[in-house]
Order: sequence, then structure tokens, then C-alpha cells
Amino acid sequence: MRLLVSLLSLWLLTGCSGAPGAEPRILAIGDSVLAFHKPLGGSVPDVVASRLGQRVENRAVSGARISNSLSPDPARQYDIRQQYRPGTWDWVIFNGGANDLLWECGCNRCDATLDGMISDDGRRGDIPALLGPIAKAGTRIAVLGYYDGNALPNAFSGCEVSIDRLNARLANMAAKDSNMIYVDAGVAMDPADPGLWFVDRVHPSRRGARAIGEVLARAIARAP
Repeated sequence: MRLLVSLLSLWLLTGCSGAPGAEPRILAIGDSVLAFHKPLGGSVPDVVASRLGQRVENRAVSGARISNSLSPDPARQYDIRQQYRPGTWDWVIFNGGANDLLWECGCNRCDATLDGMISDDGRRGDIPALLGPIAKAGTRIAVLGYYDGNALPNAFSGCEVSIDRLNARLANMAAKDSNMIYVDAGVAMDPADPGLWFVDRVHPSRRGARAIGEVLARAIARAP
């Protein structure tokens, strides 16, 4: 019994979900949209693992940015580029960029920050530089776009225009690569439904994470 408890504890600490003992086939990298509820097994990637019957390794970290080279603690992987590790992945789930917009330009006059992350056509910037080689090597990538902000005031109020521009660029990138799909998390998150939101009105509640995870799992399952 002690051995079983130890093994299960190790499994939880590695950030993997799905059947114990199976090699993870899906890797999730990104920010709090993917990391939220991870300790309790209720994150978006946990839902994907459950719906697809696949083991998922979730390396997303709350507060992570695309190009956070000044992270005070690199071991916690606040730079999303450092979250990726090579492996025999069938899929990589990716999200990110909202924290860059909030902290680097206050979601106002963000052209330089946006261009640094991803160009208007989706071909240049830190995000294509990270995901392009992964897709070229044959791994499928699900790019998860951001949902619209909560109807009530929150930390990201006023960021809608910048985040919409980011989402459009992510969609352009995915449309140009047969190994990428773009998934709109906004399909799952009603800005006026309080049950879908955590108390901060920024992150998804457990129900919200489940709704996003189900949309994402369906998109992966239906991908050609």
C-alpha cells in the first residue's frame, strides 16, 4: 500500500494525467489557462486526458510568458519556450501571450510586444520560432486561443482588443501549417455566466476548465 501511495504521489508531482504507467503522448505548455486546477486534477489538459483516454504531461505554469527571459526562477518555467521538451509527442497543446500583453505594454499600444511574439501573418516571432520546428518534425499542435474577458471588472479588463489581435495572429499561423489547428476557447466561456469563472473573474472555474477541455478534446479528436 505504501508503495502504491508513493507511486501515485510521484505521478501527481510530474504533472501527468491519464492512465498511470502509460507513456505521455500529449504535452501541454502555456500559462494559467492550462495550469489552473492542475494540483486537483481539474485542469484543461486533465480534461483532455480524460476525454481522449491519453496520458497528458502538463508543464504549463501560472504567470508564464512567451519570452520571459528575466524570470526570477527559471526552474518554474515562467518562460513558455523553456517548458517544451523533445519527445515522441502525438500532440502539443499550446497557449500563451496574454501575460506578455498585460505586463509588457499594459494591453495598450502593444504593436512591439505583439510583433515580438508573432507577426500579423503568423510567420515570424517567438511563437512561430517555438512551434514551427515542432510541427515540421511531425508533431501535431493544438493552439488554444483566449476566451473573451469576464463581463465584470477584472485584471484583464481593457485587454480585449490586444488579445483579439493575438488570437487572429495565432489563427493565421495555424492555418498555414497542416500540423497545427487553432481552437477557440471562447466557444466554451460565456462572459456573463459566473459559474464558468474562478472568483478572480480571469481564470476558468472547475466547470469552465471542463468546458474548455471538452472543446479542445473534440477538436483534437476530429483533426484530420
